Amino acid sequence: MMTDEKTVQVARSNLSKHIGSELGEFVPIWSGILHEFRNHLALLAAATTEVRAVTPSAVVPEISHALIASEWNVQRMSALVAFIDAALRGGPPIVSDLDQVIERALRLAAPALGRVAVSFNKPHRIDVRNHGTALECLISGLIIELARSGARSHDPTHRQQIDVFADVGHGTIVLEIESSGLPPNADSWRIALASDLAARIGASLTTPPASAGFVVRLDSSS
Repeated sequence: MMTDEKTVQVARSNLSKHIGSELGEFVPIWSGILHEFRNHLALLAAATTEVRAVTPSAVVPEISHALIASEWNVQRMSALVAFIDAALRGGPPIVSDLDQVIERALRLAAPALGRVAVSFNKPHRIDVRNHGTALECLISGLIIELARSGARSHDPTHRQQIDVFADVGHGTIVLEIESSGLPPNADSWRIALASDLAARIGASLTTPPASAGFVVRLDSSS
């Protein structure tokens, strides 16, 4: 776990301000667009599954490889839709089991992880305050960004490991996300989105200096 207490605050990008003060008027429009986009993704996924079922991979291996790539890209696009949805619509305040939040975050991140291994450790059950899917999208985006940074390594034998540690102390839930790879790109839109989502749920997002990782602090729901 990261022990250096000197942290650098991640600059928050105010997405709502960038979009404009009349964001609320566009939410129904974006909701409609996202709904149709999801429908098209579902149809594309169904067609890919159907083609796979009628095309033996041993007969046409090239098609099998193309179908696998198509399926992964459909899942990545689905994750992007989830990020857009979280950024624009938010959601009602809820209390969730952190285990379930992490599970959903890893499902979102999975298509972009490749050979990256992710572990999650906590001392006991932890309940967290959330707004819609803000927290899982926040965590997923940070994990993906660390995985992408690790992919820049020129060592093909290196298997990147990302560890997520959670603990509670003095009324604060601390999530430490630590990578064995390279430090993340500070200008990434995923980090900007994570910072905005953190502010929305009353959390803080920091980056320890000279470290490949993030620290998220949330108020305890207990």
